[in-house]
Amino acid sequence: MKKTFILLLPALLIFNAANSQTIDEAKKQLYYQNFETAKNILQSVIKQNDASPDAWYWLGEIYLQEKNIDSAKKILENKVGQLSAENSSLKQNPLIFIGWAHLLLDSGLKQQAREQMVKVLEATKYKDPAALLAVANANINSKNGDSLWAVELLEKAVKRDKKNPEIYTALGDAYRKIVDGSNAILSYNKALQINPSYAEAMFKKGRIYKTQKNVEIYLDRFSKAIQADSMYTPALYELYYYYYFTDVVKAKQFLTKYIANSEPSPKHAYMIADLDYVSQNWNLAIKEAKAILTQEGSSAQPRLYKMVAYSQAALGDSSTALNNMNLYFEKQNDSSMVAKDFEMKATLLEHVNPDKSLAIEWYKKALGLVQDKVESVSYMINVADLQKQLGNSDREAEWRGKIYELKESPTNLDIYKWGMALYLGKNYLKADSVFAIYEEKYPDQVHGYLWRARSNALIDTNMEKGLAVPHYLGLVNIISKDTAKNKQLLVSTFEYLGAYEANTTKDYTASLGYYDKVLELDPENNDAIKYSAILKKWISTGKGNN
Repeated sequence: MKKTFILLLPALLIFNAANSQTIDEAKKQLYYQNFETAKNILQSVIKQNDASPDAWYWLGEIYLQEKNIDSAKKILENKVGQLSAENSSLKQNPLIFIGWAHLLLDSGLKQQAREQMVKVLEATKYKDPAALLAVANANINSKNGDSLWAVELLEKAVKRDKKNPEIYTALGDAYRKIVDGSNAILSYNKALQINPSYAEAMFKKGRIYKTQKNVEIYLDRFSKAIQADSMYTPALYELYYYYYFTDVVKAKQFLTKYIANSEPSPKHAYMIADLDYVSQNWNLAIKEAKAILTQEGSSAQPRLYKMVAYSQAALGDSSTALNNMNLYFEKQNDSSMVAKDFEMKATLLEHVNPDKSLAIEWYKKALGLVQDKVESVSYMINVADLQKQLGNSDREAEWRGKIYELKESPTNLDIYKWGMALYLGKNYLKADSVFAIYEEKYPDQVHGYLWRARSNALIDTNMEKGLAVPHYLGLVNIISKDTAKNKQLLVSTFEYLGAYEANTTKDYTASLGYYDKVLELDPENNDAIKYSAILKKWISTGKGNN
């Protein structure tokens, strides 16, 4: 018997050492946020005989981090039940019972969770730094946790294990959660003093500065994190994401490193395609997106159809782009759609479909999704322009009015287009009021006077009220400054005023004066020659009052 025991003991020690190392490897993968790899390792450990209960704890923690309560409950409930049945002490296996308490906390059972955590800590007499750290992390990571208690527990853990950077980093997390950035930084710095290559602490310092939008400092901290540990994927991802919007060349460098150091994931193909898209490598983006669609089939993200459509549109293939946008709208949930999606479909319809009313409807859908005034005005202008193409002057005028009202600083062109739409829609009274705004805001320009004159001329077609006259007179004052440039407009204006004086006021002398002005500008003007002769005859024979 003794021989047998002596032979088996080294084998058992070797097995337990290998088991421990495997859990350590899983924890290492968690550090690098390679969750699937860590899960696979832990699931392998659990299948082994005499596996440490810590393996169940760590697997449960991963599920809780992924918000997968059901899987966490399944993995923890069985092991906790087994250990309880075996009368395993809380002191002997604290982590698995803390994991169960964490599950209770995340499930909203805060009182039960607290009682369970206190039982474990009392069993360990608050002297086990691993247990203190586990309880603190549960409270830090749970939305129902007590971060102040976590600080208190971690202060105890520090006294028990002064050389563990993980404890100081957790303490920094706890301070960060209670919005104490100064103490969080001090805690992360202590972790780095113990282990300068502990990238997580440097990375989390960077995240504090990121919340403060201090770009220069947080980029420096993320860079230092990967200098400390070139494999630290969270920092690599942050640098990739920042440069994705600012420098696609650098973004590609960090993406390549991120993919090389992270576990295989379908999201990598998406990230590559996204980066090629923002880099305007349209053909590559199309190729990569189509490859994902082929590989993943119905499980592929519908946004890939949008990426293909946008890329094809950029290449000038509006027809094929429209087909892919149709697929996107068919497969994507409404809640994930943004105004730009509707705008793209509207733009493609505008190019492809002769029925411009379809494009109008999609621009209006885009308009319904935006709050920003500048974006709203942009879509309104598109709708107004299309209504103009369709010859719907009334509807165009309606949209031009909305544009004027919504714009922070409407221009003279905005007023002009609004007034012209009303004029062409034969709403002369409203056109007059809009061009009155133009005249008031731009008294040195022609259009206010001109189109008020023409609008009123069409309101007062018989010239009985002389509504257009003051506006034509105002127009003369403006355009007489450059008779060469405004010759034709002056001619038509003088002709109108001449007709008004002849037919309404019967002031033939005044009328003749206007026709004389026409002849000064255009000596060959047959109408002016004709009416001038008639007026002179009337004046010479004493016809009329003058």
